[in-house]
Amino acid sequence: MANTHDHEHKMKRIKMPTSISDESVPLPDGLIDLSDQNLEIISSKYPSFPAPSGKKVPLYEVAHIRVGDKGNDMNFSIIPHFFQDINRLQVIISPEWVKKVLSPLLNPSPFPHPDAISKRDKWVKENVKVEIYEVKGIHSLNVVVRNILDSGVNCSRRIDRHGKTISDTILSQQVMLP
Repeated sequence: MANTHDHEHKMKRIKMPTSISDESVPLPDGLIDLSDQNLEIISSKYPSFPAPSGKKVPLYEVAHIRVGDKGNDMNFSIIPHFFQDINRLQVIISPEWVKKVLSPLLNPSPFPHPDAISKRDKWVKENVKVEIYEVKGIHSLNVVVRNILDSGVNCSRRIDRHGKTISDTILSQQVMLP
């Protein structure tokens, strides 16, 4: 039976460098020769120019959206296809606009009685809070909607408990940019 101490002496110890010298890592000069490549130019489906002013267009022609949830709150980011449209979107996307767009989703029935609509609108005004933040680094808006998801994913009776399909509702809204 071999002694553990003897076994340790037979093992080779390797010293790992703490840093790598510049000479040991080849660095590109920043230029890549693509002359021998068969490249196809792909155009983006998104415009490289601002959205039209004074004309109603669906929001999806101006921006895209990403939706998330946390408990009873949801948030969505509105990212314009043309980053300079962010200033014009800020004029349209207000807490009142968000509540107006989302409040019909809170109806318990597709054919609510007018009294139920009035009651819903009052509840939305008192309980749903909307916060809008500009995310300057990526030219987008982050919209937080509080108390909108029927008590959150675990308790909600909705089909779309996370609120992901709400992005389609928002994107389908007709907007007129200034």
